[in-house]
Amino acid sequence: MNENTNGNSPGTGSSVALGFVLGALVGAGAALLLAPRTGKETRRRLADAGRGWGDAARGKLDQVRDTANDLKRDAKSALEAGREAFEHGRKSHEPRMPSRANVKS
Repeated sequence: MNENTNGNSPGTGSSVALGFVLGALVGAGAALLLAPRTGKETRRRLADAGRGWGDAARGKLDQVRDTANDLKRDAKSALEAGREAFEHGRKSHEPRMPSRANVKS
């Protein structure tokens, strides 16, 4: 039988996850050791990037809001046009009472 001491066979999800976590930690440590900037500079750049992403997200949210308002306005216009067309069609198909001039006695 080919099992680890924890009861999992080699290559299972837990060992893959452990390898991923260890790789991430080693990569983060190497990045901090090899970074050409100070911690203060790195934090400033991260804050600037965060503000930039926030501004971009707000801009996209404004675009989505404008698009939603346009769609709402278009839907209301289409609904009103549909009502008017329905009423016009209904009135044009109502039976008319013959006038007295057209009735033969």
